[in-house]
Amino acid sequence: MATIGVEAQVVTLTLDALLARNFPISQVCILHPNEHQPAIANALQRLRKERSFYRRNGLNLHWLFQPIQDGSHYPNDFVTERDVALLLRVLYRTVARLKRKGFRIHLSIAGGRKVMTAMGMVVAQLLWTSMTMFGTLLSEGKLLQSKEMHAQKPDEVVLVPVPILRWNLLPSTVQEILLWDDPYRAIERQHQLQQQQHWQLLQTFWQKLTPAEREVAEALVRYGEKTEALAKRLNRTAKTVRNQLQSIYAKYREHFDLPADAKVRDRLIADLAPVLTMLDKNELR
Repeated sequence: MATIGVEAQVVTLTLDALLARNFPISQVCILHPNEHQPAIANALQRLRKERSFYRRNGLNLHWLFQPIQDGSHYPNDFVTERDVALLLRVLYRTVARLKRKGFRIHLSIAGGRKVMTAMGMVVAQLLWTSMTMFGTLLSEGKLLQSKEMHAQKPDEVVLVPVPILRWNLLPSTVQEILLWDDPYRAIERQHQLQQQQHWQLLQTFWQKLTPAEREVAEALVRYGEKTEALAKRLNRTAKTVRNQLQSIYAKYREHFDLPADAKVRDRLIADLAPVLTMLDKNELR
């Protein structure tokens, strides 16, 4: 799958690089803006001609040209919020549909506007799994300037995998997201899942604290005072509160896999502030 602007060769160069790495490609899906633009129409015409090139080389590929369109709304470019939202929806739905069919997808973000690259990254974060690969294309300047559809030398083109920040989701949740056709609903669900996961981590962390440490942590979050003031409020010595705070911070770093020297006081306060509501209800004590 590839997004495309006016440079048709980014599709064939990427396709050739994948084939050279022995990936079993069966379909080529090209997402494009309004083909009534002369430059876009020319790029698509060049790609359609390439189908015979691959057939001559023994590859019976199925080519799908997917317009980024919704009814009569067929943007020439992506310059408004409505246009970008349409781009995201079409890209998301196309990837989701192919994944439902069990395809392993290779997504090229080398072609088209930067916003097409950005929306490709959003879809990758929502839908990517170990079954797929995400890559971009680097090629020599002379090759791009020549407009050649195929490189003469294999080393003229490099397919670079792009690391994706994957959501830590159960397989069942990934399958749930694939059922949706609305990327914005999927994003909202992702946020909900993140919040639920973080809340569960906070609950587990709270249970690791001793009763005395919980009192110190609660006072710290509620009042944000320094050690001496907390000690006076809790009727303890400053040394005792200092040691308890260090123990709390150490447990927090360990629980959230943070470096041993990480400054966590402000982060801990921000994290535990919502917990106070539960504390007031006596649900976490």
